[in-house]
Amino acid sequence: MLHSLLLLTISLFLAVAYASPQHQADYDNPLAIRDVVTVTSTLTATVIASTLASTLTSTTTSSTTTYATPLTQPTSWLTVTAARSGSEIHLLPMNAAGLRFWLGGNTISYCPEQVEDQYACPPGNTTVLSVCSMGVLVPGGQQIYVTPRGELGYTQAHSISMPPGAVSCPFTYTKAPGAYIGRLLMSIGAPFGITGFMACPTRSRGIYQVFGNLKNATVPLGNVSQCIGFDPLAADAPGPGAWQYT
Repeated sequence: MLHSLLLLTISLFLAVAYASPQHQADYDNPLAIRDVVTVTSTLTATVIASTLASTLTSTTTSSTTTYATPLTQPTSWLTVTAARSGSEIHLLPMNAAGLRFWLGGNTISYCPEQVEDQYACPPGNTTVLSVCSMGVLVPGGQQIYVTPRGELGYTQAHSISMPPGAVSCPFTYTKAPGAYIGRLLMSIGAPFGITGFMACPTRSRGIYQVFGNLKNATVPLGNVSQCIGFDPLAADAPGPGAWQYT
């Protein structure tokens, strides 16, 4: 019941909060529905909000795993979805492929035959990550980094090699008390000057590469003004998503 109400509340909140594409909304607090939702039936919205508030209050008082301050470290692996209302990238999942991140397209992963034979391969069709690494089972893992050109990437399996000047662990995380989803953040000072995320079009229609929002980023089509800023919404994932991402 709570999960269904949270999903409905988040959907209503995003729809209203993103009425202006330039506005960066706060997705962290599902109870904010009281302040922003305007629907045809005021009674319906009130009932949803009141029921949700009552359920969350009950959960807070009865559960030992609730928290009163924002989380700054995820408690599980994460999947990421782009939010930018009115754009082609809105609600696209962030996918790993070719050691880079993309909006649109598919996740590309690999699992060895001997692991498949033991039925031990994760699904491999969803990109799962944390603030520093990919959600994989391969020994040694795969580390996430950002390059001086603003490009987000991850290391090849069995290697710690990164491009010259790259910074590992580029993400931070926040989730408000009682929220269903959190947000990834990226703020890297000099010499980078990155303050968020952007998706840049490629030569493949509907496929965008993910970058830090550098003004002088080296983007696929050579024009940073074509890139679209977005908020990365981070939802909990049940476990690693792949043996390794390729």
